[in-house]
Formats: sequence, C-alpha cells, structure tokens
Amino acid sequence: DLRVLLVDALQVVKRRSTMFVISDFYTVEGWEPALTRLARRHDVVAIRLTDPLESRLPDLGLVTMEDAETGEQVFIDTHDPAFRRRFEQMSEAREIALRAAFSSAGVDCLELRTDSSLVASLTHFMALRKRRAQVAGGATQSPQTT
Repeated sequence: DLRVLLVDALQVVKRRSTMFVISDFYTVEGWEPALTRLARRHDVVAIRLTDPLESRLPDLGLVTMEDAETGEQVFIDTHDPAFRRRFEQMSEAREIALRAAFSSAGVDCLELRTDSSLVASLTHFMALRKRRAQVAGGATQSPQTT
C-alpha cells in the first residue's frame, strides 16, 4: 500500500528534503492525496519502473497471469485480438491517470523501462530538471556565437 509509505514518510522526515519514491505504482488506490501532501513539503521525484509487457501483451496463446501482491492467478487468452486491444486501452488510460496524478501533485517522474538504457534515461531526466530550474530562476539561453 503506497499510501501508507507516503504518509509514514511525511511523519518521519521533518526537514525539507529531496525524496525518491521508487515504485511501479501498481498499488491500492488512494495514494495520490498522500503524494500531493508529501510534495508540498519536500522535493519529490517519482521513479517509475516499467516493463513494456505491462502495456502491450504479445500473442502467446493461453497463459497464466499471477498478481504479484495477492497471488491470485487467472488464465487469459493472449491470442484474442479483442482482449489484447482492451488490455492496451486500459493500460493507456492508466498511464494518463498516473501522469495526471504526478502533475497534479507537482512531482517529477523518471520512467525507467526494462528495455531502455538506464544511463540515457537518467541523463535525459536530469537535463530536463536542470533546464526547468534555469527557466524558473530567470535564466535564458545564451546567445549563439558564429
């Protein structure tokens, strides 16, 4: 339950800090308000771990899926194009909701994908944060020389 972790962090860490919340954010609903409260007091960065298979299922036929947190198992037919399409639509809706939650809370999100370079992702993320800080501080691009 990510909400419990976020509430506990707010109670434990008293001084303004930079906090990293590392999760796939597949959790019990209701964590968003706690993230917003935490971000009001601290500089919070969400580090989201993702796997492309979580958003797009390959055509593998009949497979058993297990919920990592509850242990519940279900059989699904990944050969069914309608099922794969519904799965992708649900995944896309979830992505939109997650991005909206991070934005609403004022939290930066670094997405680390299992099929991408960790170094490239970190470098891109830090460059974006640096640029945003420069813009917020009133810095402008220096004139280009020829």
